Amino acid sequence: MSEYTNILVGIDGSKQSEMAFKKAVSMAKQNQATLTLLSVVNGTKDSSSGTVTYGFIDRSMYDRATEKLTKDQAKLKKEAETAGLTKVNTEVLIGNAKVELTTGFVKDKKIDLIVVGASGLNVVGRMIVGSTTAYVVRQAPCDVVVVKTDDANKPIKIDTSSYPTI
Repeated sequence: MSEYTNILVGIDGSKQSEMAFKKAVSMAKQNQATLTLLSVVNGTKDSSSGTVTYGFIDRSMYDRATEKLTKDQAKLKKEAETAGLTKVNTEVLIGNAKVELTTGFVKDKKIDLIVVGASGLNVVGRMIVGSTTAYVVRQAPCDVVVVKTDDANKPIKIDTSSYPTI
């Protein structure tokens, strides 16, 4: 089996992404790989200037989300370094997570393994917003690990996740 050199883990603040992060740290240690933490704030940049530059939503909403994710990632980066990783990158983007995890960021950074948490949405939620995880599994240009268990390989209790019940 070949070794992975560039591992990416999707971070969205959910219980599932927390478990994916922990397993990605372990995989990066085993492979002596670079670990990249990627968060994507859902939105589309508009080329106009001013306070409303991301479609119809005020830029400050994106700024707040980006700030929070950046702080969360800084904590996770420190945790990964404490666990022994020396190459940890963080990135927060505004865009579409499905695109960035399959054709955008992943290809640009030559990622060879993506680690994501299983979807926490129920059936109705998946029909409305779709499953990023399912899309990534189908479309990613590299291997994908879908994490469904915690550190002890026990199933994650979806009802305790950070996703709202729909």
